[in-house]
Amino acid sequence: MHDGDPALAPVDEVASRSRAEAMRRYADLVKLTGLGNRCIDRAQERRLLEDGLTKFDLTLDEARGAMRGVAEDKGYVFESETGLRAKQVLARHAGKKGKVSRAQFRQTAAVLRDFSDNTITEAEAQRQLKQIMIEAGWKPRRAGLFRSRRWYNKVAV
Repeated sequence: MHDGDPALAPVDEVASRSRAEAMRRYADLVKLTGLGNRCIDRAQERRLLEDGLTKFDLTLDEARGAMRGVAEDKGYVFESETGLRAKQVLARHAGKKGKVSRAQFRQTAAVLRDFSDNTITEAEAQRQLKQIMIEAGWKPRRAGLFRSRRWYNKVAV
């Protein structure tokens, strides 16, 4: 027995305590990141994982697990997860021709907002969807009286 003196504690116990302390501090960092906006974008998610690896000396799996645990507890949403779901919906709408109509685009934007628990605005949802369409090579269908794509071109990237 070491009678509470940390200098006499076994090495494994000290390492275990310091690891638990690092995990707790990392979880606090994740909580802090989600305070302003419950939606954690891809850049923030990557930065959090990098911080977990470099500053807290965690493995990638430990950092990801801690981040997901905090997100689950606090109701945070990851853009990477919502974007993946939205991409699946858009892929279904795009079909073999690879074209998405204005109505389908708007429906998917509403679905994306639902996936993110309304933590993002309509404009942000449309921006994310347009980015997904660009990356996937999908095109907008022409709409309106003059059969234009202006509805799509108005969405800022």
